[in-house]
Amino acid sequence: MAQARGRLLTAVATAGALDVASFLAVRRREIFKASGGRAAGSVAGLVLWSSLAGTSVLERVKPEDRALRSATSVLAVVCGAGNLALMGVHLKVRRGQRRALVGGLLGLAALRSGLHR
Repeated sequence: MAQARGRLLTAVATAGALDVASFLAVRRREIFKASGGRAAGSVAGLVLWSSLAGTSVLERVKPEDRALRSATSVLAVVCGAGNLALMGVHLKVRRGQRRALVGGLLGLAALRSGLHR
């Protein structure tokens, strides 16, 4: 069961990283020129989701490593809470709703995983 949850978290984290990476790739000229803070936040999101994917893979290789387990939990909560907050902002201003909902669902899955370890 723990292995299946670990694989699910890896898949969620990878999807989160790909979502942010695709956003940056499609909007890079616009976002980096017009809004440095938005660009920095997106890059930070990419780093966090990628780190979560990496730690969740390593945790399956070294299940006895408590520090790695803690790091994975913290990253899952941060990614999850951040994406849920971002979804709320996007829904409030009525922009990027479809993408925001996907991100919010990924965030909810990560948050649930981080809190139930």
